[in-house]
Formats: sequence, structure tokens, C-alpha cells
Amino acid sequence: MNSYHIEKPFALIIFGASGDLAKLKLFPALYSMAEQKHLPKEYHIVGYARTKIEKENFQKEFSDSIKNHFKHATKSHLNETILKELTSHVSYVSGQYDKLDDFKKLRSHLSKITNNKEITTLAYFSVPPQVFQNIIGNLGETKRHENEDIRLILEKPFGEDTESARELFHFVARYFKEENIYLLDHYLGKAAVQSLLHLRHSNRLINMMMKGPEVANIQITAFEKLGVTSRAGYFDQVGTIKDMVQSHLLQILALITMSIPITENAVGLHREKYSILSALKFIESRKNIVLGQYESYNKEKDIPKNSKTETFAAMRLFIDRESWYKTPIYIRTGKKLDEKHTYVVVELKKFAFQPKDEEPNRLIFELQPNERINIRLVGGEISTSGTVSSTTESMPEHSMLLLDVIRKRRLHFLSFEEIIATWQITDKILAFIEKAKLKPEKYPDFSPGPTGQDQLTTIDDFKWFDIPEKK
Repeated sequence: MNSYHIEKPFALIIFGASGDLAKLKLFPALYSMAEQKHLPKEYHIVGYARTKIEKENFQKEFSDSIKNHFKHATKSHLNETILKELTSHVSYVSGQYDKLDDFKKLRSHLSKITNNKEITTLAYFSVPPQVFQNIIGNLGETKRHENEDIRLILEKPFGEDTESARELFHFVARYFKEENIYLLDHYLGKAAVQSLLHLRHSNRLINMMMKGPEVANIQITAFEKLGVTSRAGYFDQVGTIKDMVQSHLLQILALITMSIPITENAVGLHREKYSILSALKFIESRKNIVLGQYESYNKEKDIPKNSKTETFAAMRLFIDRESWYKTPIYIRTGKKLDEKHTYVVVELKKFAFQPKDEEPNRLIFELQPNERINIRLVGGEISTSGTVSSTTESMPEHSMLLLDVIRKRRLHFLSFEEIIATWQITDKILAFIEKAKLKPEKYPDFSPGPTGQDQLTTIDDFKWFDIPEKK
């Protein structure tokens, strides 16, 4: 039997069902789950949003968004029979997020479609964080009983700084136990990112090479060719440091540098990641951070003409632990650059007698668009590469993470402690930017980004490793 097949019935409520995240990511993810036969016989998908729309029209929106997704997918095809069956499980309730009566109406709808049976309920928050507390409070107030199986799936951002994140977690705890809360960073659903843990846990050679005393520096690069697109309003409020570094890239950093827990369970993994994230150190100096903004940013729809929001950020960090003492970590990420690429470079130390101009040995983890590990060894121009394999099946990250929630697997979700730790280092960086009055450097659209990024690595006599390599 398919190890990911779900037997027990469930109901999935998607709050913000009329928004872009639901249409672009969640609806296609549900189709993939159905197409690969992971869903039980009885399940219910309930859209909830402020938009007033009839069930049949919402079902058409649901179906059309999946068709549109596959129209642009190069390696997939759509099965109309599966889509029709999936859509038959879809219903819709319109309501406000701050009105208890509307949630009572939602509760009545759930009772009706489940014949008043009590089944697992998943509540997916595809909404801005400003309405999280309203939804959490109203869900808590309309529970059948204290121990009803309601699982909250909160996708980042979790708050906007350390204080607001703490406030959110304290509020959630008033209504739901921690075991019922799934804090989702979709990057952790990517097969290649999940493979980082599996590779280190199962490959003695690779794990030995990635020990702090063996590593000269670590570089994490996440470049995008797209600009802010439809997320302009949200992005301009947060910038790329909050959008990319605070969550996705610091999580990758933790997976690369943490000690490997003996068993692959959520408690051990969260503990080891937290031990890294809570030890991150940013030395306050203009030399340790570079900001950029692509030239056409202020001409984008919904972007103020005088906006100083950064679309590119590069920084130099350290881990304040004995095993990583004085090992620099360089992180850079940006939009509207010349390549779409996410990769990690672990550069190994040289022997004292090696020529200074000789290339170092490197471990290169490519996460997207390719998913592979490349080990580059000098001395004989040896280069060996292999595809990053995963213990998971080939599905979109949101599909895998939804399945994990249904199966109560917390390994690839975040802990409250990790989020607080990432906000603390992020707040420190942002406070320095404000205090130092740093302004983003303009860079041409579809270029490699601001030239100032090179200053970060030259401090330590290193240089960025670029994929594809610059000639």
C-alpha cells in the first residue's frame, strides 16, 4: 500500500481561499495529492473568505486555477476525471474573520457535510498575519470541546518582529495546544532541502567534511529572475531580509551547520536547529551588510516612487559556538537578477602548504532549479556530482507538508523557539540598518546585483562562488 495514503476522513478549511496563495499553490497541491492517490474516500475541502460567491462558482475557480497551473507546467499533464472527482469534494462559506457568528455558520456547514461526525479538521491560514488572531480566537470559541482534533497550519510570516511573534504564540496557546499547531515554511517542504538532513544523517563522509573545524566559509545564495510581481504591496512593507533571510535562508543555514541528532525526529531536530539559530551573531559594521534595489522597482504597480525597500541583501554572519568559531557565513538573496538559482557552498579549509591561488575543495548543494550535490576536489581536477535524492515522493512542497500535517509528522515544520531566535537576529540586523541609515544600492534589472556584495567576502580573503561560474 502507498505509505502516504490517508485512510481516516478529514476536513480542510482554507482561510483566504480567494487569494493568490490558495490558487497558485494550495489547489494544485491538492490535485497532486489526489492524482497520486494519497487521499481517503471521505474528505472535504472548504473554502472560506470574505468574498461572497456561490459554491458552483467557487468550484469553477478551484478547477480553473488547477487547469491554469498545468497549462504552464512543462512536465505534467492534467487528468480531467481526477480533477472532476476532487472538485466534487469542494464547498465554500463566505464570512468575516472577526465575526463569531460567521464562524458558527462555518461550524454548521462542517456538521452538515460530515453528517455531524467528528473528524480531523485542518485549518490552513492563507491570509495576512494581521487576521491570524481573529481566526484563531473564533476557531477556539467554536470548538465542539476542549480536545477536538483541530490542527492549525500557519504559513510564515509569523509576526513582524520578536515582540509580535511572541504575542502571537501566547495568543495561540490560549486556545490550542502546541501539538496542534504546525508552523509552515514552504522551503522545508522542498525535496532538496529535506535531503540535506537525510544526506548528513546517512553519509559519514559528507558529514565529517561539514564539521566546523574543517570549513573555511559557508555561502548561501538565493537569486530570482522575477521581480515582486503580484506581491508588491506585501513585499514593500517587509523587504527581502524579512521575506527571505529571516525564514527560508536561516533555516537552510541551521540544517547545514547543526549537529546531527541521533534519530530523525522532530524534537531532536528542533533542538539542534535552535542551538544554531540562537547563537547567530551579526557584528554591527557597514562592512558586514550590503543592500540593493533593482532599478525598475519604483516603477512597479503599488510601489511608492520613493520607496527604499531592499530587493537585494547580502550579509556576513558568525555562529557564536566553539565548533564554528570565526567561520564566516555569507548570505545573499535578491530579485530581478540574471539567474534563478538557490545553492549552498561549503568551502573547505586548505592545508598551510597549499598554493594561495589554488582553488579550494567545495561541497555544493544545489536546491533549485536543479537538485543535486556536487563535490569538487582539487589535486587531480576531480569533480563528482550526483542528484540529490529524497525519501519523499515527487510532489509540490505544499502537498508534502499537508500530508505531514494529516499524518501528524512535525519533522519539517518549525518550533516556536526557532522562530523567536530568527526574529532576534533579524531585528538586530534591521536595527543596525536604521541606526546606520543604510540605503540600498541601485542595480540594473537582470544583472548579478549590486557590486558592493563582493566586499563581504574579500574581508576574509574569500570570494563568492557563482553558479553558473562567471568567466
